[in-house]
Amino acid sequence: MPLFETKRSNIFEDATWLDPLSDPPGGMPLCRDGYLKLMASHVSEVFRTGRARNLFIWGPPGTGKTVCVQYLLKEIQQHAEDIKVSVATTYVNAGRTRNPYYTLLEIVKQLGLAVPDVGWQFFRLKRAFENVLNDKAVVIAIDEVESILFKEKEPLIYYLNRQPKTTLILISNKLSQVTQLPERCLSTLQPATIKLEPYTGAEALKILKARAEHAFKPGAISNELLDTVSKATGDMADIRLGISMLLTAGQSAEQAGRPVINRKDVELALNNAERIKDLTKINVLSKRIKKRLGETIDF
Repeated sequence: MPLFETKRSNIFEDATWLDPLSDPPGGMPLCRDGYLKLMASHVSEVFRTGRARNLFIWGPPGTGKTVCVQYLLKEIQQHAEDIKVSVATTYVNAGRTRNPYYTLLEIVKQLGLAVPDVGWQFFRLKRAFENVLNDKAVVIAIDEVESILFKEKEPLIYYLNRQPKTTLILISNKLSQVTQLPERCLSTLQPATIKLEPYTGAEALKILKARAEHAFKPGAISNELLDTVSKATGDMADIRLGISMLLTAGQSAEQAGRPVINRKDVELALNNAERIKDLTKINVLSKRIKKRLGETIDF
């Protein structure tokens, strides 16, 4: 019996819009205008002097930190091109690069330099990066920055911050992470801190409605059920869970052969999201215990 078959969906028009990591419809993050304007006000100096105020963007998961910073970088790049100022932008997720060397390697690659994945020493990567600064300013966003703070035999943040024409945007879930930076680094970094609060139920409704209009076929989900998912999203304080709930509900209806999502589909999605939320809490607790005891514990 074949496990897969190609057939047209009765529910989805384009399910990729329900990927929590996908760009928002229209490209601009919804319900984050104030935060974006605040971020822009801090980094605008880069167009005049080549260097701006460093930023530390923080807030709980699912509050739009990454999508806001990525949109900000695109706007910086576009404005620099419009006014013919040489500014480059890079975005690196340190949770994936995992250490200072590979983080800098990814930064240098995104700046357009042909660098091998292995074989170069740290000082050679630094030299390559510094050569870029001869003719352009650089804005560097490092997401999940806490992933490299405790592995820094070579303090990358300190190094980058001391380079000319370099502006840093650091992203993390907690403000306490920035206090883990070495004292000499903090004294020169002096970031402006911006906290993103969770989306309200009304804001979640606006975001999820925009996603649903692109992801589902017309009439696949009612306004009433969309409102139910939005309220639950506001209660869970994580927009990514809301997006995931829409996907789960749609898949449930599709598996049942129905062209419309019903309440049972939404209830299934809510239960699934609650389990994910509980697993996240367990994972966070596990990491805290390990950190306190300084040893590996199996759960």
